[in-house]
Amino acid sequence: MLTSIDLATLRLCSVLASVTFTVIFLSLWRGRKDERHNLLWAASLLLYCVALAGLEWINRPQDVLIRSLLVAALTASNIPLVAGVRLFAGRTLWRWWMAVPPAVTLAGFLLPQALGQFAIVMPPHSEQLLAAIGLATGMGVFGADMIRQAGRAVPDGYGGRIAGGAMLAYMPCYVFAIAGEVLHFATPSTLAVAALLSDQLLLMLLNVGLLAMPAEAAFAAMRERAWRDGLTGVHNRAWLAGVHDEFLKTGTWLAHIDIDHFKAINDRFGHAAGDGTLTALARALVLATAESGLQSGAKVVRMGGDEFLVIMPNASLLTAQALVRHVRTAINCIGPFDWTVSIGLTEVAAQDTSLADAVERADQQLYAAKLAGRDRVAA
Repeated sequence: MLTSIDLATLRLCSVLASVTFTVIFLSLWRGRKDERHNLLWAASLLLYCVALAGLEWINRPQDVLIRSLLVAALTASNIPLVAGVRLFAGRTLWRWWMAVPPAVTLAGFLLPQALGQFAIVMPPHSEQLLAAIGLATGMGVFGADMIRQAGRAVPDGYGGRIAGGAMLAYMPCYVFAIAGEVLHFATPSTLAVAALLSDQLLLMLLNVGLLAMPAEAAFAAMRERAWRDGLTGVHNRAWLAGVHDEFLKTGTWLAHIDIDHFKAINDRFGHAAGDGTLTALARALVLATAESGLQSGAKVVRMGGDEFLVIMPNASLLTAQALVRHVRTAINCIGPFDWTVSIGLTEVAAQDTSLADAVERADQQLYAAKLAGRDRVAA
C-alpha cells in the first residue's frame, strides 16, 4: 500500500503553478493582442484551476454529476491548450476529435451510476478507473497533435515538442494508477496522487515549452531574414556558407548567372531600373525553380552585385539546361528594355572538397559564356 499523501496540498501546488503561468500568458497577450495563442493558453490553465478547485471542494458522494463534469473539464482544459498551438502553427483551431476525450472521460465517470439504475453493480472505484482511461486518452491524443503542430510552427524548435512530450508523460502516471486500482497494490486515491505528483514537474515543463515556442519562432524568423538578400528576397552568401555541405554530392548542378552589361543598365536607366532588373531576374529564377519539378527543391542565391547562383540537387544536365532555358525565355518578356544574361553550368564532382570548388568551375563556365559573346549558356 502506498503511503497516503495530502491531496489538498498537491492540488494547491498545481493551482498556484497554473495561476502563475496564467498571469504570464495574460500579460503576454495584453502586450500583443494579436498573439491570441497566449489567451488560449491562459484559458486552458484557468479551466484547469477551476476543475482542480472544484474537485477539492466537492467531496460528497451524491454529487456524482458535478464531480464527473469537473473531471471531464480536466480533459477539456487541453482543448484550448492544443488550439493555441494550432493557431500558432496557422492551422484550424477546432477539429471534431477534440470533443472525444472529454466525452469519454465524462461517460466513464457516469457509467457505473447509469448501470446502477438497472441493478448492474460494477467493482468499487470503477468511475475513477474509467475516468482515468479518458484522461489518459486525452493526454495521448492532445499531446501527439501538439508535437505534430509544433513541428509545423517551428520546424527546428523544441519548445512545442517538449510541451507535447510533457503531456504524453502523464500517460504512464495514469497507467500506474489504473494498474494499482486493478491489482490492489495502491490506495483508492492513487489516481489523484499520481496525476498531481506528476503535475509538479510536467505542468512546469509543459508551460515552459509553450513559452519557448514564440521565442524560437522569433529567432528562426530573425535568422531567416539574416539569410535573405534584402533587395531580391532570395538566399544570400551567409545562407550558402551554412548549408553548402548539404549540396556537396554528385548529381547537384549549379548555374552561375550574370546580367550582361549591368553597369550600362544603371548608367543609362538609373539605379532604380538596375534594382528592378535584379528583382525581376530573382523572380524569374524562383519561378523557374518552382516549376522545374526537382523533388529536392532548387535554391536561388544572390552571390553579390548582379550575380546569382541556382543550386539544383538530384538533377541532370538536361534538367539544368531546361531550367536556364526557361529563365532566358522569361526575361525576354519582362521589359521595359531589352537585357540578357550569361550562364555557366557545372555539376558537383566526386573529388570536390567543398561546394566552392564547383562554384569556381561554374564561374569559369560563366566567364567562357561572356567571352563567347554573352547571352548564352556554357556547360
